[in-house]
Amino acid sequence: MIVEREGTALHVDVAGAGEPVVLLHGHALDLRVWDDLVPALVGGGWRAVRYDQRGHGRSASPPTGYRWGDHAADLAAVVDATGGGPAHLVGLSKGGGIALELALRRPALVRSLTLIGPLVPDHPLSAELVGSFRELARRIRTDGVESAMHEVWLCHPLLASAYARPGARERLEAMVLTFPAGEYLAATRDAPDRSWNLVERLAEVAAPTLVVVGERDVADFRAMAATLAAGIPGARLEVVADSGHLVPLEAPAAAARLVLDLVAGPH
Repeated sequence: MIVEREGTALHVDVAGAGEPVVLLHGHALDLRVWDDLVPALVGGGWRAVRYDQRGHGRSASPPTGYRWGDHAADLAAVVDATGGGPAHLVGLSKGGGIALELALRRPALVRSLTLIGPLVPDHPLSAELVGSFRELARRIRTDGVESAMHEVWLCHPLLASAYARPGARERLEAMVLTFPAGEYLAATRDAPDRSWNLVERLAEVAAPTLVVVGERDVADFRAMAATLAAGIPGARLEVVADSGHLVPLEAPAAAARLVLDLVAGPH
């Protein structure tokens, strides 16, 4: 189905019935990263909702509108259009940051949070990681999306562990090499849409929260997971053995078990 917000069409997939569990993919990926989790959710009696974020997959790539607030508003629109909230939110990497934004901006829409290798808005990042992101952006603009994705992003430390796994490698390529790169090709830079710092407001997150990180994830993301586990009241941290950043691709059975345990628990 298509959910439209302020002229931007979002491609949404819904499977099953029951309480909604909304799945948010990471940067440069799309809703296919959740292919292994959807059957487990549907089989457990949940409604699995997943969508391509703006500038990703089959969703539109508008010329502006890539702030955290824009993504949170898109998520709210998807929740409203697929049965309404509150919904369980499961976010991978940047998807985790979007889920956090919604939990603070519209807490009534959020029943629980599962944040997998979360990218935390406003959390400081190492110079090395920031530099790698800037190089990716530069290469997209100078050499084109497909070349940059193949030569820079697929070998990035965030993806390297999954890319080395047979089966996961092919699925990762299918997503990354078709990335539209909407925000990199945007016509203008978005102005900030909020004055507050998310890290400073973690104590306000009221939804039951599970933070998941691969034991071989990069140091910045392990640090962000630790910050969330310490800062969100009652949050629990789970470390997935033998996995890097992309836990749903590298350890799908573990990801499904952890998500199902949280959404089925008391809320």
